[in-house]
Amino acid sequence: MVGAHGVAVRVQSCAGEGVMIARDFIFVGCEAGHEWVSVGGCNAGCSNACSCSVPVNKCRRCGDCDYGENDEAAMVRSDCALLRDVSI
Repeated sequence: MVGAHGVAVRVQSCAGEGVMIARDFIFVGCEAGHEWVSVGGCNAGCSNACSCSVPVNKCRRCGDCDYGENDEAAMVRSDCALLRDVSI
């Protein structure tokens, strides 16, 4: 039963890598898209006098953070730029 022994050896050699394998599986699951949850907000940084706030999200599965770089933040920054141009 060389085949069975080969499988047993492979399983044994992977035992120490279990966390890494599980973590890689989680990241693969996010390739199609993250499962974002809000973790607060940050200053939009539109200008030196900016007081706009944009949402900051974190992926529930892999822990990746968008640091306020998302679609809603892009809209806030765009609207802020339009307001600045009108008020000048």
